[in-house]
Amino acid sequence: MTIQKPEKTKKSFKIDITLTLLLLIMATFSIVAIQGAIPLTASAVNGQDILFKQVIWFILGFLLLAGLLFFGIDRLFTGVQVFYWVLMFLLFLLFLDRFINLPFIRPLNGTRAWIILPGIGTLQPSEFMKIVLIIITANVVDAHNRNRTIISFKTDMILFFNVAKYVLPPLILIILQPDTGIPIVIIVTILVILAISGIKYQWVLAGFLLVAIVFGGAIYLYQTSPETLASILGNSYRLNRFHGWLATEKYIYTWGNQLYTAMLAIGSAGWTGHGKEAVLITLLEPQNDFIFAVIGKNYGFFGTASVLIVNLLLDLKLLSIALAYEHPRERYMVAGLLGMLVFQQFQNMGMVVGLLPITGITLPMISAGGSSLLSYMIPLAIVYHMSNEIKNKTIH
Repeated sequence: MTIQKPEKTKKSFKIDITLTLLLLIMATFSIVAIQGAIPLTASAVNGQDILFKQVIWFILGFLLLAGLLFFGIDRLFTGVQVFYWVLMFLLFLLFLDRFINLPFIRPLNGTRAWIILPGIGTLQPSEFMKIVLIIITANVVDAHNRNRTIISFKTDMILFFNVAKYVLPPLILIILQPDTGIPIVIIVTILVILAISGIKYQWVLAGFLLVAIVFGGAIYLYQTSPETLASILGNSYRLNRFHGWLATEKYIYTWGNQLYTAMLAIGSAGWTGHGKEAVLITLLEPQNDFIFAVIGKNYGFFGTASVLIVNLLLDLKLLSIALAYEHPRERYMVAGLLGMLVFQQFQNMGMVVGLLPITGITLPMISAGGSSLLSYMIPLAIVYHMSNEIKNKTIH
């Protein structure tokens, strides 16, 4: 008598329709917003070229997403250190350009953050590094928790050290470019992952307290002793951002001009906006940092509210997938991604309406930029995989 082995059924991959629709809506918002920014761009900037490249980047981004899903996302976790060292090499080249003029690096506004790819455009290694650090930190936290037997301040310090040895080297190189926005995003993201990693709650409380003290202290010093704040910041440009934020009308023609113009554009747009052909204002980098102001100017309350709602729905969708997934490593990764997205959304929209200082942080998936867009497709591929696993587990 022969025993017949049961046939193995191959589970079909189930695309998350809701997540896909949200990403397509955000892509549409981005293209419409960048097209609306063309009349506001400086004469030296080719707005049509930026729009065309953004369309190409979205196509490449979705192809990258599909490719990662086809080949499997496990390699992203196991091979992430290879990408880490490649990006570290590129960041070191950007640092080296301060002393040796390299032909494939061109400083922009005094910042060395982009590597020129002939015939393609530019590559910003720091955008990819912030994603790589999310995955590496998720790996480190997961391995730490699997090997940990007790929760103590000592074990927490070991975890902090193991995370810091990966995070600090690229963070220093990015700060030296100089860049302020991405380092802040990286720090916030890593802190979010650590906050849910199982460390003692006292660390989380201390972190919130430290942020409140630093933020409140900076505002207090600006009001009472700006000279002291300037010496602490070590850079007059950083102090000028406080001038533009906290004394906007006083510096209306200098440091506060961007914020004043953005608030004027949004505040005067009403329910439906002035339309994309109305050139009522001028903005530096309207397709990047101030894309939310462009949306407000062109489409008014309905435009800005739509962007807010879609961003919120995307965040909630990611959260729901993370909560339903059973493996901690991927959940840590999604926590980092969510922390990154929510912080950038809040910071970008907040700085445009004067709630927060201008930091140069862009609006994810909507502002122009190929490196940022492509980098987000990497963790999103992991999220699609998680959603598929949840659906297949529910069915079987």
